[in-house]
Amino acid sequence: MNSTAVKVKAKRPSKGVAKHNRRVKQEARKNSVPGTEVKKKVRPAQTTKA
Repeated sequence: MNSTAVKVKAKRPSKGVAKHNRRVKQEARKNSVPGTEVKKKVRPAQTTKA
């Protein structure tokens, strides 16, 4: 029997920067409305490995 080669679709790169930009824009819109305060999540500081 002849088996045809199945082509696998290449994965897209990470959407990290676009996701970040979208969240920043959302927060800016929320902050433009008076009376609403958004508490920002604080990420732990990265330690450099020597």
